[in-house]
Amino acid sequence: MADIIDPRHEQLMEHLFKRTCIVLGMHGFEMRPLRRRVRGVGKLRSYALGYTKLNEKLVTIDLYTPRTMKTRKIDAILRVICHELAHHQEPPRVMRVGFKLVRMIHHPHFWVQVKKNVEIIKKDELLAEYFVA
Repeated sequence: MADIIDPRHEQLMEHLFKRTCIVLGMHGFEMRPLRRRVRGVGKLRSYALGYTKLNEKLVTIDLYTPRTMKTRKIDAILRVICHELAHHQEPPRVMRVGFKLVRMIHHPHFWVQVKKNVEIIKKDELLAEYFVA
């Protein structure tokens, strides 16, 4: 298991995150890589690739695989960035299901926004090269 974190990969992802924010028109956001306490040890039940706080402009993204500490694909990280920024574009909604009020974080309008964000990024000349299969 590699315990060494690649600073070049983190710098590249920081640059691509800023570019993504500029392309999507969302300024003032900050990216932070997700740091786990002990990588690759014990049961890894958390599949969270990233999270954001709605009241702050902070996005935390897991840049490495949990068990082997390999870097994730750049297009997968860019899709996670689109997902997390869509939480700020389409905030959670309170919907009525039967007689209950339910707070839906991933509602249908949210997923439409995620797809729009990915399509906008695919059209950018700098970010499009990472989506080529």
